[in-house]
Order: sequence, then C-alpha cells, then structure tokens
Amino acid sequence: MKKIVIFLVLAALLTSASGLFAQNLLDNADYRKGMEYQNLSKQAFDEGDYDKSIEYSKLATDHFRKAREYAEMMRQRYIAHNLKNRAADRMKYADYINAEKNFPLEYTGAKAAYTAAEKAFSNEEYVVSGEGYRKVIDLLKDIKPVTPIPAEELAKADSLRETIAKYDLGPARPAEKARADAAYDGGKALVDKDNVRAQTLLTEAIKNYELVIDGAVGDMAAKQQAGMEAARKRADGVNAGILAPEEYGDGQKNQNFAEMQFRSKAYEDAWQSSEKSIAAFNRAYDRAKGEKLLPEYYTVRLIPERRDCFWRIAGYDFVYNDPWKWRVLYEANKHLLADPKNPGIIEPGMRFRIPSLAGEKRAGDWQPKK
Repeated sequence: MKKIVIFLVLAALLTSASGLFAQNLLDNADYRKGMEYQNLSKQAFDEGDYDKSIEYSKLATDHFRKAREYAEMMRQRYIAHNLKNRAADRMKYADYINAEKNFPLEYTGAKAAYTAAEKAFSNEEYVVSGEGYRKVIDLLKDIKPVTPIPAEELAKADSLRETIAKYDLGPARPAEKARADAAYDGGKALVDKDNVRAQTLLTEAIKNYELVIDGAVGDMAAKQQAGMEAARKRADGVNAGILAPEEYGDGQKNQNFAEMQFRSKAYEDAWQSSEKSIAAFNRAYDRAKGEKLLPEYYTVRLIPERRDCFWRIAGYDFVYNDPWKWRVLYEANKHLLADPKNPGIIEPGMRFRIPSLAGEKRAGDWQPKK
C-alpha cells in the first residue's frame, strides 16, 4: 500500500512539473530544484527507500508550489505591465488634448487612479495595479479633442468687415460681399456650438472679404495716389519744397508710407498716410504762396553798353537792390576770379552765388525775362 501511495505522489509530481514546463519557467530556480528532488524521489523509490522517496517528494512539491506562485506572479505582472503601457499612453493623450481643462472630472479621476496604480506596481501588487490601470483606461476612453472657439478667425473677419464698411468697398465686388456676409453670419451663429463648422465658415468669409478689398483697393489706391500727386504738384508750383520745407517734407514722407502700405495691403494705414500726405502738401502750399522766392545764383552777362560788375549786380532788385552791398557778393565768389584780389575783373559766364542777407528764401538760377 505504501508503495502505491508513493507511486501516486510521483505521478502527481510529474503532472506538476509538466504544467510548469508548459508555462516556460525552466529558468525558475524553484522549478529546477523541484525537478532535482523529483528525480531523487524517483531514484529512492526505485531503490526501495520509500521513506526517503516521500521526503524528497515533499521537498519537490514545496518547490513546485513556489514555482507556481512565481509563475502566477509573473503572469499577473505581464498583464499589469501591458495595462500600464496602455494607461500611460492614454494619460499622455489626455495631456495632449488638454483634458485637464476640457474633461476635468475624467482627468482628475484618471490621474488619481494612475498614481495609485503606479505605487502598487512598484510594490509588486500586480493585481491591484492592473485594476488601477484598467480604471484609467475606462475613465479616459471617451475623451476626444475639443475644437476651441475660432476667436482668431472671428476677429479677422470683423476687422475686414469694418474696413469694407468704413471705405464703402462693397460695391466693388457685390457677389463676393454677399457670399462673405452669408458665411460670416452662419459661422458666428455656430460659435461655441459647432466650432469646427464655425471655423470653416468664418475662413470662407475671410477669403471673400479679402477678395472684396483686393477688388476695390486698386481704385482706392489710384484715387489716393492721384490726390497726393496733385497736392504735391500744387505745392511745387509755389516752391513749397524751399519755402515750406517742414510741411513739404512731411507730405513726401507720408506719400512714401502710403505707397508702401498700399503695396503690402495695409489698407487702413495706407488711407491714413495718404490723407496726411495730402494735408501736409496743402499746408506747404498755403505757407509758401505768400512768400517770394529769389534766385540763389546769377550768371554774369555780356552787356556792352552797361557791363556787369559786382556793383551793378548787387543793385539788381532780385539780388540786393543795393549796389553798396557789392562786397557781400565779392567775398562769396572771389575764389572764382582769375585774380581773387581784384574785384574789378569778372568774365561773362561766371556763375555767382547770392548769399541771403535778411533770411530771404533763395533757390535756383536767375532767368532773364524773354
């Protein structure tokens, strides 16, 4: 009877060993030790030492039990590790789509569960950690990206509408204006209800509003540029560049700004710059029209009956109207003379500069009346 019992024990050991082998745990120290005692038990049985065989079989059974416990632990670790990776990926995705703001309840619960699961995993509590990771995955399973309010598109569309209304540009492209208004109204109505569709419609509105502006800006630019040019020529007619240099320079500066801004489609800035340019040229005209511009240069003439000299030149009304001021002319131009020390010898064709004496404005050359 004892021999039968031992035989049954050996058969059970073989069954346990084969089950462990099926789990691919040959590297398990307890499994290898169990196999060692199993062989010893069988050897003792064959030798008729049944007590020793039972002792070895008990030792083998204990090691096989430990091996099974290790195998189960490793199985649970494998499951938990897979869940850990999935949960970690889901948490990263939640952070990426800003779930903390858009799904606060789900995110807060998932984060707490993930922290607890990580602690359990580090403590080798793999069943507990697996449950925690599953909770994370379940809490975050339905989160998805939330499209924000298309605030940038709405602001841009509003700005374009204001520009079109301010300068009455709609008639330039009525069809595009109508399409833009329809898209704008539809998009604005869907804001915070269907932001994806709202963004699409507002983008369409922006495209058509820009077509309206582009269609009108050519005419507007031409009109403003013509206005600036007319104001400049009017100012040139009274020598405003010399008689009112500050105002005239302001007009030129803003004219350059306006032309550059029209090219870069900064339409509102261009309009303002062109208006400033026209106003500055007009101020220059108003200031210069009451002032007299005298010549800055006089070319010596050959007049046989009354030859030019510093005395006579200084007496001309467009010079000083006073011959006694001849020395001013001489001092300013003696470097042109063949003999700088002799003011009495000047030659026809010499071009003398006429210095200003009392702040009078001078520019250009004197031209004899025909």
